[in-house]
Amino acid sequence: MNFRFTIKWNFVIFSLLVATLAGVVVYNLFPDYVGLVSLFFYIIPSNSFIPFPHEPAIIYYGKMYGPTITTLTAIIPTIIACIIDYAVLTPVFTRTRLRTMKESGIYKKLINYYDKAPFLTNFFAALSPVPFSPVRILSVASAYPLWKYSCSVVLGRIPRYYFLAFSGTLLNIPNWVILIFFVSLITIPLYQRLRMRKKTEYLSEGDGMAGQTSIQVTEE
Repeated sequence: MNFRFTIKWNFVIFSLLVATLAGVVVYNLFPDYVGLVSLFFYIIPSNSFIPFPHEPAIIYYGKMYGPTITTLTAIIPTIIACIIDYAVLTPVFTRTRLRTMKESGIYKKLINYYDKAPFLTNFFAALSPVPFSPVRILSVASAYPLWKYSCSVVLGRIPRYYFLAFSGTLLNIPNWVILIFFVSLITIPLYQRLRMRKKTEYLSEGDGMAGQTSIQVTEE
């Protein structure tokens, strides 16, 4: 790990230690705000490559604590998630077989569009409800500077967080609706992946059977 990433990891470790200490203090002195500590630690995986949705959590805690404090609580863990993305995914695209992906035609076309406005691409992807994973992969694979990536993501997430938290405050959405929303955001993509995998396996088996049939016809 190079010097720059050592500094970034020091920031991550220091932030987590401070958050843990703050959590202990809040738990003992301000128990009504202990939920913000949970939000802090949840935002990290939900903004990284782990498929946990952040939207239901922001809505839920926004209803409890209001949009401003909820949004402010989510900023630092979002930066931590950006650092983890680069620390984990950078070796994947430099030291594994996935580095050959950069030679594919699809990657070259996507990176050509991405390189025209990487900051704005990250910003709008972080702001909008579109899947963020493709943009994350392009940022890391293209070696886009981490600080620019983090700034663009945070600037996009702040209004998104605030809108979601404000909607939870304004609409007072029932917890059971938020729970259903959370479950659906996990199960629907999972179902789509399983369905796509089965379809791929079925097509592969079909190609194999077709090949065997052609061989039999040739032998006859």
